Amino acid sequence: MTLLAVMVAGAGVGLGVVVGFRALVPRPIPLTRALADLQRPRHTVGDPGTVSETSGVADRVGELVIRVVESTGLVDLGRLESRLRTLGKPVEAHAFEKLLGGISGLFIPVMFSLVLTAAGVSISPGVIVAVAVGLSVAGFMYPDLGLSDRIERRRRDFRHSMSAYLDLVTIILAGGGGLETALQTSADLGDGWAFTEIRTALNRARLTSRTPWDVFDDLGEELGVDELRELAAAAHLAGDQGARIRASLAAKADSMRARQTAAIEAQAEAATEKMLLPVVTLVVGMILFIGFGVVQAISTPGTIP
Repeated sequence: MTLLAVMVAGAGVGLGVVVGFRALVPRPIPLTRALADLQRPRHTVGDPGTVSETSGVADRVGELVIRVVESTGLVDLGRLESRLRTLGKPVEAHAFEKLLGGISGLFIPVMFSLVLTAAGVSISPGVIVAVAVGLSVAGFMYPDLGLSDRIERRRRDFRHSMSAYLDLVTIILAGGGGLETALQTSADLGDGWAFTEIRTALNRARLTSRTPWDVFDDLGEELGVDELRELAAAAHLAGDQGARIRASLAAKADSMRARQTAAIEAQAEAATEKMLLPVVTLVVGMILFIGFGVVQAISTPGTIP
């Protein structure tokens, strides 16, 4: 066994000892994180999203990783958890995916090198270590790729559903329905994760004796949807008068539709501009291809009769 292999094995053993010690003797959980865990939505009996035995193992492993990371204090898990809240993804599952990607990237080159060694092909240990470390880092970072885009898409979908929800509430209020009836009935009429979040918020408001606007403000802060918080603020200003609330909801729905229309038009214009690049490249390439022959014919003596 070479010196490099001994050093890598020793580093791995030392890292395992440190991780095991941190897992067995974790630091106390911060109060803010404990309160956030109590407020996190839980799956109910019969819910299609109820975790299975495999996901339970993943959650336990992910929780172990979180304890180790929290003990170092190098990562702001609160911010990561608030971002994953929009996707409805537990931070334990995300941590398990990162750990699985890192371990897979570390062991795949080692197994591949063992197969090549058995076949009689020798590979330098330094190359194996470099490839294993590179793939391990790539596998560890892979779950974070496109995370911001997915979160923004979820927020955009929530805004679309919210504008439809406000239209339903306005229609029921215009028909003479009460505010609570309009809010609950409109939430029951819709499908999708956005309406599920709204129904959960209304149920939480009913059980905790809070106003719907307070829980909507909390939901907007959790999901990062500013329009929902603005709606809650406008409803607070409107007070208990049904006509003023109906006017505020209708105005908010109109403004959200205007923003969505402007965003869709901007995306369409950006896609159109991106389509111009291949066409311009093709035209420039054709001009260069034709012009090269002409310039060569002119500059080379004897080629033109």
